[in-house]
Amino acid sequence: MPPSPFVSLLLLLLLFLVHPLPPSLASVSPSPCDPHYERRNATTGRCDCRDGFRGLNCRMCTPQSPSAPDSCRTAFGPDVSCVTGLTYDAHASLKTYDCVLAANLQALVPHGALAVQCDRTAATCAAAVFRARQSLHSVHVIDCRLTQCAFATGDASGACAEIQCTCGPQCSALTKALVEHVLSGKRAAIDVTNGSQLAIDVEGSPLPLAATCEASACERTRPSGSGSSGASGSASGGGGGDGRKRHWSWAVVGAALLLLVGVGAAAAAVLLCCRGTWVDCWTVWTRRKALGNKVVASRVVQTFEFQDVSCFGDSHGPVSGTPRRILHRISGRVAHGQVLGLLGPSGSGKTTLLNALAGVDNGQCQVTGDLLLDGKQLSNGYRRIAAYVQQDDALFSTLTVRECISYSAQLRLSANMSEDEKDTHIDRVMAELDLSQVAHSRIGSVGDRSGQRGVSGGERRRVSIGMELVTSPQILILDEPTSGLDSSSAHSVVQLLRDLAGHGRIVILSIHQPSARSFVLLDKILLLGKGKLLYTGAPAESKPYFEDLGFKCPEHDNTADFILDIASDTKNIPMIRSHMKQDGPFRRLHATVPRHASTSPMLTTETSSLMEEDLQLDTPRVETMWSVPAGSEKTFVESKIDGIPASCGASYSPPPATIAAAETDAIGEDMETPSRSIVVEVRVLFVRTTQNILRHRSLLVMHVALSLSLALFGGLIFNHVTNDLAGFQNRMGAFYFILTFFGFASMSSMDLFIGERSIFLRETGAMYYGAFSYFLAKATLDTLLLRILPASLFASIFYWIMGLQASTTRFLLFSLTLVLFNVAAGAICLLVGVLSRRVGSANLVATVVLLVMLLFGGFLLNSQTMPSSVGWMKHLSIFSYAFEILMTNELKGLILEFDAPGYPAVPIYGEVYLKTLGMEYANRYYDVAALALIAVSLQVLAFLFLSLQVPVHRDIAERCEDGDGLRHAKKEEYTGAVRASREGRLYTSMRQVH
Repeated sequence: MPPSPFVSLLLLLLLFLVHPLPPSLASVSPSPCDPHYERRNATTGRCDCRDGFRGLNCRMCTPQSPSAPDSCRTAFGPDVSCVTGLTYDAHASLKTYDCVLAANLQALVPHGALAVQCDRTAATCAAAVFRARQSLHSVHVIDCRLTQCAFATGDASGACAEIQCTCGPQCSALTKALVEHVLSGKRAAIDVTNGSQLAIDVEGSPLPLAATCEASACERTRPSGSGSSGASGSASGGGGGDGRKRHWSWAVVGAALLLLVGVGAAAAAVLLCCRGTWVDCWTVWTRRKALGNKVVASRVVQTFEFQDVSCFGDSHGPVSGTPRRILHRISGRVAHGQVLGLLGPSGSGKTTLLNALAGVDNGQCQVTGDLLLDGKQLSNGYRRIAAYVQQDDALFSTLTVRECISYSAQLRLSANMSEDEKDTHIDRVMAELDLSQVAHSRIGSVGDRSGQRGVSGGERRRVSIGMELVTSPQILILDEPTSGLDSSSAHSVVQLLRDLAGHGRIVILSIHQPSARSFVLLDKILLLGKGKLLYTGAPAESKPYFEDLGFKCPEHDNTADFILDIASDTKNIPMIRSHMKQDGPFRRLHATVPRHASTSPMLTTETSSLMEEDLQLDTPRVETMWSVPAGSEKTFVESKIDGIPASCGASYSPPPATIAAAETDAIGEDMETPSRSIVVEVRVLFVRTTQNILRHRSLLVMHVALSLSLALFGGLIFNHVTNDLAGFQNRMGAFYFILTFFGFASMSSMDLFIGERSIFLRETGAMYYGAFSYFLAKATLDTLLLRILPASLFASIFYWIMGLQASTTRFLLFSLTLVLFNVAAGAICLLVGVLSRRVGSANLVATVVLLVMLLFGGFLLNSQTMPSSVGWMKHLSIFSYAFEILMTNELKGLILEFDAPGYPAVPIYGEVYLKTLGMEYANRYYDVAALALIAVSLQVLAFLFLSLQVPVHRDIAERCEDGDGLRHAKKEEYTGAVRASREGRLYTSMRQVH
């Protein structure tokens, strides 16, 4: 085993404390002198170097100069010359080095020198450390022999399999044991840099034996052009071979990152697009073109009817076998051109009923009932022709009125429409809603401090309606469209809806306390109390109806207030319901005729010009909405394309403009969506998100400004970091400070989805786009603008001001680490934001997660001393991976002085410090891959959780075989709670359809 860092430090101190003995005379050489290089000294009896030769075994020569001849030519003849330089060419076999120990080693060996001789043919090297003032022939401090050495042609560096060292008499007994037993037998490398800097690096040694060297050897003269000269070899060896090392690992890491991103994106796309088998999804894909150039005729919906709509939720209080009933068999009917208003006190079930009619699931109840268009059951695509405007106007405050409607059109209309056609349609919708005068006004928000006033509340409500009207829906459902508006604005909204119904639409809205003039604009009303139907019919008939039941309307009281007061008193509900059972709840319902039927040209059998223009849009129409006839074994989609399950093609369906108009019957065909690729969705969302960021640029500016400021400030604080203990501490502190800054700055990602959750839920519920398109656009821009850009700017400034190792490769790894760490930290906060409902709770959770990761990052707690029960947590910490990369990237190959107070400075490899922290330079690419994998995995996980939040559409999907309830588990759950009225009763299951 290699010696521990503490043993290595002890070795250094012992080497420094060796006893300097007086130099002894050289012993008489037992072997004969080489006559070419040496001659025997008659006085001392030892072999001295001949004139012009020096170094170990006198093998270093003196090249020709004006003052002296070439010593090799003198000794061997004209065919041999003195070649200098540390690089081995094809003809070089032996080199002798004469070196002066590095300045930081002079504290250990005053006036220390190093002599090295390497025989390339014999694959051996000899090295001796001695005191220069005592000459090479004096007693050496350390003598070493290296075996199985290899030197590549054209390189100055080499590697040896084993080193054996002996310590001279100047060493103490303990130092002698350490040198001869601890260091001996290890691998060793001879590294040459900058042409003359040589270092013998022994495995496990705390410091390199570094020196500045020169080398020479006698070699036979080579023919011209046969190779580079020794001098040129010296120049070529300036890089010591390091510059020619190929960093193939970078290519491997890059390829791995691209692969991870590609696999993650592909997996997400498959999850979004394909819920069936691969064959099913391929069939959908290949049949898109088959439906490409066909046309469909459209007809206007005449009646929309809902029968026995009930809603069951979880029971409150003690456990009960019967679910809590929220809606009690509500029925109603509204005709083409009519406005149906749902009235009732708070908690009466108006929004629940609207959700059921719109096919939107709130996740809190199960719904049963029948939805009929012109007397026929609906299929899965009903939600695509019924636009639902929810109560809250979830709009981007930075967008203009026209941009909101335009983005809705780009996302929802067919890609086959030209931009001019879309613009014309947008202008028509805005004119219909009287929004042309505020087309370029920003939406704004309550308390907006941007200094720009937004549109009024009534105009915001019209924008919400316009975003739905852009697809020309035949049924428009609105939840409290007058909520929060003054009386005048509320009346203008109701008047607008009255006009929209007159253009050939069915309008259903819930309304709370309408004014008298708004109340009379409704064609019919439906009054609810505690989830029960209390009245349905014409508004004008409501007052006499309740007066006939014994209720008295105060003089000058609004009729709407009168009937709402009746419905608010729960004591009145049993009596009203009893009277309805006797009188028949649909007496007024079927007798009601649209008030404008005789005068409005919109309600004739011929469609108006406005309706004809609507029909040109690629918007789903009613003929493709009819359900499969009872007894048919095919699913709705299978009746359109044999063999394709409904779940597989849910995210793509051809538009009506591309569906066959053939003479085939439209009954039994499933609803098809406009042809729109995911590329279009991503492009539109990318542009919209970029526009929002640039108009609300404070967060982007803050990220960039803080990164630049802290890079300058931190760089100046740690400027020109030193290579000693203080420098080691400063490097650790600087790196961990950087990671902490970017880790907590990434918490801005949490508001990425929390702030837009209402918009996301509304738009995905209305099928503007899929969760994948939205996530890809948002996460990509967040990564590019708020993660990569600030980290790159910070690294470019801080790295060079602090004075870290001036190497392009190390700088790039430093920058890559900061970018990946910032992206990974952003992914953590992104996931927390997706799972959280409020920013406050998300901040708390993210702070705790980051603090735990910070604790196991390797700075506050040594990884080698962590208890085994919690030590595994360091593998979950992004701080641990990034900190190891930054530390090893900087300290590898760096020599730091161990300058303990009261002791001379001792040079130590940076790797010694790394080992004390439990870090390895070889782990750097593993750490890079780990950061990338964490970032990608967390983002994929965030997408999956986000996709689960997409509103569920309840579609009529199952037929019960018997008429007494719901089959299988549903039958047992609701036995005694639901009685079907006839065979073929449908149960609306909560199934996701994107």
